[in-house]
Amino acid sequence: MKKHSALLHMKQATENAHRAAERTGLMQPLMRVDVSVDDYLHALNGLYHWLDQYEVCLQTWLPKQVERSGDYHYQPRTSHIVSDIHALGGFTPPPQIHHEQALSVYQALGYAYVIEGSTQGGRILKQRLEHVLQLDDKATNYFGFYQQGNWQRFIRAFERLSLTDAQLQEMTNAALSAFRSFTEVAEQVAQRVSSRVAH
Repeated sequence: MKKHSALLHMKQATENAHRAAERTGLMQPLMRVDVSVDDYLHALNGLYHWLDQYEVCLQTWLPKQVERSGDYHYQPRTSHIVSDIHALGGFTPPPQIHHEQALSVYQALGYAYVIEGSTQGGRILKQRLEHVLQLDDKATNYFGFYQQGNWQRFIRAFERLSLTDAQLQEMTNAALSAFRSFTEVAEQVAQRVSSRVAH
């Protein structure tokens, strides 16, 4: 499959799932005028819960290789979320019970497509949170992750791939799964928050 049509296919095939994930209540409160530290902590805990499911899988399938140091590799980032939570006075999230697995590098790349793309939202959120909540860099490490340039490296690596239709479908299915997982985690966090408010 042609490289440009492969990337376009990924974008179009995941568009609805991407939009559904963006509409969840996990990140939206961070854009409110009256965003609070509690809102930020809820979002960080939800992000940790979602992302930690994928870290071992992505480090296994997409490791840094010295001889190919210019290529894309997955950089773990849940530690950045934990350090932000600690900087805000929160507690370390509980360890994950469920971890996603991949049966091929194409599945792992599908997960990475969603996770690397999600860091781009940090461009707006980092500045906004630092300004509105009067934070410094110590509490916005995760949202500063876009500065690592991983999304750009991922796209360059993706464009070098020669994918069969079956391999592209593996990537697409994995990306859709990651978007659905994010939406489910966001809904769980929203339910916990609303039940606390009710009590």
